[in-house]
Amino acid sequence: MTHVVLNVKIDETLKDRLRQYAEANNENLSTTTEKLLITAFDVVDDADIQEDDIDSQHTEEEPSPLTSKEIKALRKILKKKK
Repeated sequence: MTHVVLNVKIDETLKDRLRQYAEANNENLSTTTEKLLITAFDVVDDADIQEDDIDSQHTEEEPSPLTSKEIKALRKILKKKK
């Protein structure tokens, strides 16, 4: 297996958790990170998530009414078109 370097920015508390996990398992930070990433991908692959499970197209948002400033701007645009 070829190893490459991956530089990522993560939250300091997450790095501390990684370091503590690595120490508890007598591993270095790199090995622990690699194992946890592989585990995460295995979980995602096994989850059998369908597109419909995460599709947000059918969510509804409340339309916000136009402000008086926006109405004025629309009237101005419409006047120019005449």
